[in-house]
Amino acid sequence: MEDSDEPTLTKGQEIIVSQGKADTMLIESAISAGSKGIYVKCRDVEYSWNEFASQFLVIRAAGGVVLNDLGEVLFIHRLEKWDLPKGKVEENEAIELAAIREVEEECSIDKLELEKHLITTYHTYALKGQQVLKSTDWFIMKHAGHDSPKPQTIEGITDARWIAQTDWTLVESNTFPSVIDVMKAFQASR
Repeated sequence: MEDSDEPTLTKGQEIIVSQGKADTMLIESAISAGSKGIYVKCRDVEYSWNEFASQFLVIRAAGGVVLNDLGEVLFIHRLEKWDLPKGKVEENEAIELAAIREVEEECSIDKLELEKHLITTYHTYALKGQQVLKSTDWFIMKHAGHDSPKPQTIEGITDARWIAQTDWTLVESNTFPSVIDVMKAFQASR
């Protein structure tokens, strides 16, 4: 963010002034201290982002908010949390095709139509001792019908089901922050 883009902070949020490669340590410190939102202030967004991302193995993924003909949304249950179907983009694969392929693989659902790009989310995690920055492009998709999904158990998915938007409290109480961001973006797009 630039000086003119000063956000209005709510309780538990803070601004970090970018210090290049030290940003990762500052962000981790703020999270450990209980910060609920972090804004990074910098003069050159692209430079600061590249410095930050250079400290991670960057993985691109794609997935979908899939609607059936009843207006229900397809969710999966993996790692004891509700999630949306997504997965890694293969080398030289178009992001849109990756999103469709991953939904089809993880839920055994076909007849998908891509509607539009919704949002890109980012999250970090450790994988075999290496820090990973995962970028996920989310698309709104439509499924012709309301076929019963089947979870891809080999990927650790224990459940796949259509959930009405009025029942999203089930998901919201046990999901990842990035999925909440996707759900909010989806609701705002309607």
